[in-house]
Amino acid sequence: MDSQIEQLLEKYWNGETTLDEEKTLKAYFEQHPEAPEAQYFRKIASDRVRLPDKVFIHPGRKVRRAWLSIAAAVLIALISLPFIFQQQTKVDPYAVDDPREAFEITRASLMMISKGLNKGKTYTYELTKLADAREVLVKEKPRPEARLNDAVGQGRGN
Repeated sequence: MDSQIEQLLEKYWNGETTLDEEKTLKAYFEQHPEAPEAQYFRKIASDRVRLPDKVFIHPGRKVRRAWLSIAAAVLIALISLPFIFQQQTKVDPYAVDDPREAFEITRASLMMISKGLNKGKTYTYELTKLADAREVLVKEKPRPEARLNDAVGQGRGN
């Protein structure tokens, strides 16, 4: 066997050949039917089944498919229409048409939010007073080392 054919076979088994290289292999094994790989290529050629260019479809199936598609579309439309009309007729209970009334409702809502924020401001002020008192206590409180030195100094003086 030729070394070029052996290289092509190696590429073929690895799935790396091009169509031209496969044609070269097929032509070689048709000329040399005694090679062991020739039997493999003959088997592939005989097992290959070609499908016809056009597949026969019975005309009645097309009509039946069309009717089934139309029936499905009509059924979906009939089921969904009540839901669509129900959404359109529903009135929003909070809808306001008068601009002055909408202004008063908005003003009342903002005042309610403002009162809540003012409560938070009061609590924050109280926390600030507590923090200031803590700072005063920390400044006045002697350090532990100073108390220890005072105690040691009083002990020596006695």
